[in-house]
Amino acid sequence: MVFTLASQLVTNPERFRQPVPQAVLEEEGDEPELILEAYSQQALGTASSLRLLSANVASTEALVLMSLDAVRNRLLAYNTLLALLSTCLAMCTLVSGFFGMNLENKLEGSETAFVQVVMWTMVGAGTACVAFVGLFWRLGLW
Repeated sequence: MVFTLASQLVTNPERFRQPVPQAVLEEEGDEPELILEAYSQQALGTASSLRLLSANVASTEALVLMSLDAVRNRLLAYNTLLALLSTCLAMCTLVSGFFGMNLENKLEGSETAFVQVVMWTMVGAGTACVAFVGLFWRLGLW
């Protein structure tokens, strides 16, 4: 605006002599309004862009949180399965603990008792593991 007034001062010096005619004042009054309107439109456009950017950030945040929730749920399912498989292993430990208590149990004289106890313990633990994995598979947790 300053440059336009300076150029008008050079080209039309009569417009700046005192008293300034009313027609010149009315004509010059429109320029600031136009400049303010342009700035207002630019500010509204910037505000609209900021609202859009804020909405994009919020939707991206929601997607990231949903992804983190899915990973957390998967980790919880794996942790539960690992705990169940540890329980199956604890069954084998329980049986070996019973036989390691130095109690009389009528199996001391048998030559096949050790193999049978180990075999049936492993079969029981294996069956429990397969049942737990099948349950997880059927429920869709694996």
